[in-house]
Amino acid sequence: MTKKGMLDDGLFEEQKGIKILHIAGKPYEMGYQHGYLLAEKIDHMINRTLLATTAYVSQQTGSDTQEADEMLRIGRENAASHLPDECEQEMKGIADGAKDAGIDITLEDVMLWNTNYDQWCIYSHPHYWQCGGAGSKERKHSVPIRPPGGGCSSFCAWDEWAGGDGKLIFGKNEDNFNMPGQLDNRMMVIADPKNGFGHAFMSFPGMIGLDGGMNESGLEMMTQLNSMRHESMSGCGIAVFTRLLLTHASSVEDAIGILREHAHCSGIAYHVADAKAKAAAVVEASSKMVCVRHPMPGVKALWQSNHSNCYPGWMGYSGYNMVADQAPVNELRDISTIERWQDSLKDPYNFYVQAPSRFERYAQLLHEHYGNVTPENAMKMLSDCYDPFTRMTRPRDIPSWTNNILCTICALYPDFTYRAKEPLGNFRAHVANNWSLVAYPQTGDLWLAIKDFPAQYGGYEHFNLRELLKRPS
Repeated sequence: MTKKGMLDDGLFEEQKGIKILHIAGKPYEMGYQHGYLLAEKIDHMINRTLLATTAYVSQQTGSDTQEADEMLRIGRENAASHLPDECEQEMKGIADGAKDAGIDITLEDVMLWNTNYDQWCIYSHPHYWQCGGAGSKERKHSVPIRPPGGGCSSFCAWDEWAGGDGKLIFGKNEDNFNMPGQLDNRMMVIADPKNGFGHAFMSFPGMIGLDGGMNESGLEMMTQLNSMRHESMSGCGIAVFTRLLLTHASSVEDAIGILREHAHCSGIAYHVADAKAKAAAVVEASSKMVCVRHPMPGVKALWQSNHSNCYPGWMGYSGYNMVADQAPVNELRDISTIERWQDSLKDPYNFYVQAPSRFERYAQLLHEHYGNVTPENAMKMLSDCYDPFTRMTRPRDIPSWTNNILCTICALYPDFTYRAKEPLGNFRAHVANNWSLVAYPQTGDLWLAIKDFPAQYGGYEHFNLRELLKRPS
């Protein structure tokens, strides 16, 4: 039985082969629409895909699945006390909507699912993690850990760097596992909150957010794994910050203010851009620090991959040295100078550093396409398979050799075998691009690839955010 009138503004449809969820209203109402319309899919995510996360954490930490389950539960409890009310209300709505559609899930289930990627980030690196208590703890293993591939990258450009009429253009790739059930359930969400900006983001059923998106005010954002020594689930994660920024921020300053206001859990870099003001910044965060990197003087572009670039004196940055907090996690040999740090990033047999070659490749491509960063060229950049460290191109269907050899902007990593509890059982999974997005945030035009894995292989489809929100032209 549905709550009267609650579903009037909700819709789940498919356009151009892409699944789209429309939600509108107050936070609880948006959640209820989401939960009711996608109840069976949410049930699959929570009762199947979450078992894969447990298996992943078990393998990463050298724990059995029962211990891994407990670690995830503790992580969810620690995160719950930091949830902003609007996010908690939306999660309550998801749980209630799914129940009214006949699916037996709890609010705690939904909360746990919404910490999925925050906990993935914390357990993705081999040295420092914390599931509860105070302070980071060094992990002890009886078997070597095989780190998964790095994930995500982004760039933006404007004025003469972009070319044409100089509109700010933003491109982003989200990389992660093809855990059981996820590829078929990738979707774009169009949210029209009663109090806030209408916005678009990509996600999975049951999640209130994931890796950023764009809003009708012209703000775009991206979240990227940026592993740090200081991490804890006692804070807000990427789903929460995605929705807070897209709902409430209309400028880079707004976004930085929100990111400073709330506690953070895992190490993440937030790339934010304001298309109206033609301004951008990367906010690097850990559970202890929040630092901001702006474009270099005279450079009308900004890009980010999965390693910290907040090193004093590097690319115009001044402030706290976040690289020092990342060096022990990524096993960097020497960061005593910029030159030695950059040399350490290029060690081909460092299995822990997250694909720094992508950062260098974006710099090359932005200069190569200087004055002509059109949507078509942006798609080519996001689909690029050249590794500037080895000066080799990764063949289309051949995965990267290590975390630092042939790790290209268009990501594809080797398969791993995981042992999950029944009814899921054993499965194989690997990291690649889940979705890729090119956008002009000011006009609302976006080009989304989300139909293949890597997503770019399936091509890009054009949409307009204002049209999806049914805004007058």
